[in-house]
Amino acid sequence: MTKARFTKMKISGLSVVVPDYPQSIDDHIDYFDHDPAKLARAKKIVGYGTRYTSPPGCTPTDLCLAAGRRLIGDMKIDLDEIDALICVMQKPDFSQPGSSFIIHKYFQLPKTCACLDLNQGCPGFVYGLWLAGSLLESGSCRKILLFTGDYYDSSPKLRNRLLFGDAAAAMLVEYDKEPKPSYFNLGADGSSYDLIINPSSGARLPIRQDLLDLVVSDRQGDELKLIDGYLDGLEVFNFSIREVPPNVTELFEYAGLIASDIDFAAFHQANKQIVNHIATKSGLRKDQYSVLTFSEYGNQSSASVPGVLAHMLKERAATGQLKVLLCGYGIGAAWASCITELAHIYCSGIIKEKFDNMRTREEEISFWIKRISGANNDPS
Repeated sequence: MTKARFTKMKISGLSVVVPDYPQSIDDHIDYFDHDPAKLARAKKIVGYGTRYTSPPGCTPTDLCLAAGRRLIGDMKIDLDEIDALICVMQKPDFSQPGSSFIIHKYFQLPKTCACLDLNQGCPGFVYGLWLAGSLLESGSCRKILLFTGDYYDSSPKLRNRLLFGDAAAAMLVEYDKEPKPSYFNLGADGSSYDLIINPSSGARLPIRQDLLDLVVSDRQGDELKLIDGYLDGLEVFNFSIREVPPNVTELFEYAGLIASDIDFAAFHQANKQIVNHIATKSGLRKDQYSVLTFSEYGNQSSASVPGVLAHMLKERAATGQLKVLLCGYGIGAAWASCITELAHIYCSGIIKEKFDNMRTREEEISFWIKRISGANNDPS
């Protein structure tokens, strides 16, 4: 595993945005055979509640821009001082270029600002923070904007879609004059790359006519296509409870801390059952972590960990000093944990925002026809 200790990194601000289009699990009682008792049991065990989903035409990049507007505007950030922009996202607007360049253009960041795109999911926020810490520690950067965002729209399986909510986070990470150690512990297992995957999303199996009508039945008897997202829920559960608790306890040892030293632990909100299991095996008490963010917003993928911070620590992070554990795990398979301090930071909480005037698919096609033909030379 990759361990690191940084002393020059501080989190100065955090903003999280969700699209204000809520969906309640109560509206899907048909999935539970119209049985209120089954629905109540699922709420109790898994933690189902409310999730927020994007309207047509709204992408994770749009959510990141909204989170960035809030962060930059409220903190009055001088964008000429930004040295790097890191964007953690699995569903960028385009396979090439990455969405970091779209964000760079939108905020008119200086040409001296480096752009970096990281294709990571649920562990991605901690991976992105580790990259930011590395750049600050090296002395090559002093101020970094870190964006994380995704949505889950590609699975036809309702049982998968019911878990996920859409969100994005924007964070300002800065050089710290007063050394405060931050500790990281990262791991991965490429042999599990196919537990969460979209088989035809890249160069290995590009979408062609032969895939459009091909239907496969999974082990639960659900039908899906290779152009859809696939999630092996049981194996993801097994991997999570097998790999993540040792990663956390190793991090405690590396940092010279014990579980009781942590003021709050922000775990990726996979679901209530998984979070409770990981936290308990990591030695944490019930009052040191929360599963409420999953119940109120769903599994927010790479924005899940900052989503927990914004949801649960808005006031405490702004007014006090907290030693926090940040832990993400999932696609890859990968996992990552961090111990750092939050001291009087800006925190927006979770902002609900409407996205009602997005370009339609037809408008998008028309735009690119004009752009490529030369009738429109401004790809904004």
